[in-house]
Amino acid sequence: MLFDAWYPSRHLLKRIRDYGWYVVCRLKKNCRFNVHGLRHHRRQPHWTETGWLSGGLKVLVVRYGAKDSATNCLTVPAAEVRRLYHVRAQIEDVICVCKDQLALSGCQARSERAQWHPIICRLVAFCVLERERHDRHLSIYKLKQQLSR
Repeated sequence: MLFDAWYPSRHLLKRIRDYGWYVVCRLKKNCRFNVHGLRHHRRQPHWTETGWLSGGLKVLVVRYGAKDSATNCLTVPAAEVRRLYHVRAQIEDVICVCKDQLALSGCQARSERAQWHPIICRLVAFCVLERERHDRHLSIYKLKQQLSR
């Protein structure tokens, strides 16, 4: 599971661990790691260390610049943790474009079944636009502007 710094609560991380799933997430600076606040832990811009978050969760923490990421898969190299967290950003970009540019948030259906059709149609539209964007070497916003004309 991939998520940003707003979601890794002790309860959620323990639930994910109990399911046997792996997680890669960003940590806030006020997070407790090995009893100390993460911002005070090590001052170097790049480091990796295995330790305990508050609540008894064993994780691998990777600092890259000013950003701290964590995973409960302790054998993953630091470069892989950074790569996986970058995948989360790409997924978030797809959702953002679908909401903002393809009006996904405008769906008024309330039941789960009724929402599937608009979601699938927008994801197909996103794939078509992404292909066209790639072929024309444009941003999604410039492409939408050109197609609107």
